[in-house]
Amino acid sequence: MIAATAAVQATSGRRFLAVLALAAAVAVPHTGGAQDASRQIMLGVAGTIRSEILNEDRELQITLPESYSRTTISYPVLYLLDGSSNLLHATATTRFLAAARNRIPEMIVVAIPNTNRNRDLTPGPGAVTFERFLGQELIPWVERTYRAAPERILWGHSLSGSFTVHALLNQPSLFDAYIAASAPVWRYDSLARDIRAGFAPAAKAGTTVDLSVGERESPQMRGGITTLVDALKAAAPGTAPNWSFDDLVGEDHSSTKQRSLYYALERRYAEWRPPYFETRAELDSIGGLKALEAHYERFSKRLGYTNPLPMDLVLQVGQIYLASERHADVVTLANAYAAPYPGAAENLVNQVGYDLLRRGQLERAVEVFKKNAAAFPASPNVHDSLGDAYCRAGNAALGQQSYQAAVRAAEARTPQPARLSWYRDKAAKGCAPSDTSRLRL
Repeated sequence: MIAATAAVQATSGRRFLAVLALAAAVAVPHTGGAQDASRQIMLGVAGTIRSEILNEDRELQITLPESYSRTTISYPVLYLLDGSSNLLHATATTRFLAAARNRIPEMIVVAIPNTNRNRDLTPGPGAVTFERFLGQELIPWVERTYRAAPERILWGHSLSGSFTVHALLNQPSLFDAYIAASAPVWRYDSLARDIRAGFAPAAKAGTTVDLSVGERESPQMRGGITTLVDALKAAAPGTAPNWSFDDLVGEDHSSTKQRSLYYALERRYAEWRPPYFETRAELDSIGGLKALEAHYERFSKRLGYTNPLPMDLVLQVGQIYLASERHADVVTLANAYAAPYPGAAENLVNQVGYDLLRRGQLERAVEVFKKNAAAFPASPNVHDSLGDAYCRAGNAALGQQSYQAAVRAAEARTPQPARLSWYRDKAAKGCAPSDTSRLRL
């Protein structure tokens, strides 16, 4: 099932249609006479851009990182050739690796469906034109439209894998990494010439190439990849791109897609995963917050753009501090990461306030909530929490004012939050009698 909306946006004389929401309908099993129901699981967006170079409209299918709406950071971009058949497995792979204890950073995935596959992806004049489309139209559009980091990865399989090799050898600075799975380069007519001309510029650009082939593929397929790998092996140091090769045991031509991407991404981001910690003792044993921050600063220097401590690790450190009653450290941590992760920062400070309420430190709790409301005035939750603190502290008038502020903030949001009616009920009722006790501020 596909839910669709469309709008027209003009940018630099080009016309872009946005956005089509991709959704999967999931049926709820029929049990005990219950009515069947379904809900949509949102995957991403689809739309078209006008290509003057190709003289046609080109569809794009894009999935954003799960955290995208809750951060202000930029994300690496994975560009998928043969996009329609590869969006699901690539999105699943990137999300799994990012969630599995930060094996890789979260990524924007841009899938490029075909219109004329042979024309665009066969090494030769058509591929040169398609590379112009990528470099002059598609990539600039993506980087204007989304928070895209200057870290681009191109992935292709079969014929699009051959195109990936062609782009590496002819436009090496277009992407930072090229992943070519099961590429039939034995049919790449100018491969030897392009290797001679393209290895040195690719090395100078600092790019990498990951090649793979299945154990059960045809002799021609395996022989062509072997020729390319042998040329990479024979190149003198510094005269060819950094490379890796996977001979995928048990795989055939149709099954190398996901493993090629999985292994290549793990290699590229081998240093991304931080040392393991779950407890305060384990955090201290790896050098604490400073060591974690230094870990990602080193990676930032390697890739050439800022990679702050990932949001889930900020929250994990905050929870350890909170469990140890290091309230001031939690607030300091939240302030340090309020710019890239405003929602996480707000949440951490809110937890400090409620922890202080539980411990009966009402004046301190009110002050913490007041600062959070001042830092995030558009958040209904911070005003609601401040209202809870005022009520607990015995100031019903200020409590109700904060509840009313929560309603105004919720009403100002688009779309309005599901808890709007709940905020309105609290504003109407004010402080419950049990909430107004002991201290009046």
